[in-house]
Amino acid sequence: MHSRLELPQYIGLIGSMLSFSCNIFLMYVIGKFSRPEYGSYRILMEVMAGLYVVYSSIEILVLPSYFVFGYNYFLFTTHLVQYQQLSQFLIVTFCSVFGCIQVVLSVQFIYRYSSVASFNYLRERYFKGRRHIVWVSATILFFLNWFIVAFLVFANHGDHPKELEEAVMDRFGRNVTDMAFTLVTYAQLDTNGNVQINCKDIVMILYLIICASIPMTISLICGIKTWLKIQSTISLARKSRQLQRQERQLFFALLTQFSIPFLGNTVPMLILFLCPALHISPEPYTNYICILIPFYPVFDAIATTMIIKDYYRGVLKLFGLSHYAQNSSMYSNGGQVPPNTINANCSSDKTVGSIPLVRMDSQM
Repeated sequence: MHSRLELPQYIGLIGSMLSFSCNIFLMYVIGKFSRPEYGSYRILMEVMAGLYVVYSSIEILVLPSYFVFGYNYFLFTTHLVQYQQLSQFLIVTFCSVFGCIQVVLSVQFIYRYSSVASFNYLRERYFKGRRHIVWVSATILFFLNWFIVAFLVFANHGDHPKELEEAVMDRFGRNVTDMAFTLVTYAQLDTNGNVQINCKDIVMILYLIICASIPMTISLICGIKTWLKIQSTISLARKSRQLQRQERQLFFALLTQFSIPFLGNTVPMLILFLCPALHISPEPYTNYICILIPFYPVFDAIATTMIIKDYYRGVLKLFGLSHYAQNSSMYSNGGQVPPNTINANCSSDKTVGSIPLVRMDSQM
């Protein structure tokens, strides 16, 4: 069923299984405890959780492993090794789903900012009814873009460097020709031992990095604009304890929404792409660098549940801890259930004084 596994691969498998379970549960929680006024943000959260489920499912099926040798970045499967064609399709899909996740994350930030900034026309035009097709189409296009590049350029086409083939045989006891993988080769040695730059792989990996940076930049810009808008709105009136608490919650939501995927996935992957480009070998610790990648969807699901009060209280009730949910409500608002900080989309404009309560559909 699989080749020889090492400790970080077993840890990664545990993380993938936890991620799969947590996000399946999160999809149920979102469907059961979301209020109607959450609107399109509920759909975005469902889609994000669904992508995490697909991402984790592929990790469980093929158990991706990483190997950096010389100028080569090598991502290969350690499960389903006897079904090379299926494994090759899944490992390419694994890379492509990452691109989809970045797009949906940026759309969440756009929706969040449009809610806080009272851009009703933006929500009406792109986040209602059939008009969801705009961001759905962008997500599908990003998937196809990543899939085509990964399959045509970086998949196993039998043109791997000889030195990599020998290294993989020595390290893992496997023949590269019979493996499913994606391979980025920045340079390779010719018969005389001279370094030859592989321009095609360098150009295409830079292209994918640029593609990934576009939605990430959108997320960062919209996140900053959202926070500044929240600050300016709250500063228009005296800050009550409730508004101060809301301000902290929104800041925490924005921080975790961006930092969990960035630190858990983007940073480790950038390190792995840079090491072979600089001819730096992190072996035998390569898979330890990526050990958080299977876990970051778990942290994201937990953060979503903890930040959105309806979900947090709903989970407590599901586990028979409803008295804790009631106690937290009484503590938060002097015995009354506090207004849900997710609900102040400017289409309904619930206010405290003259300040709209920012919806948590402007949070995650």
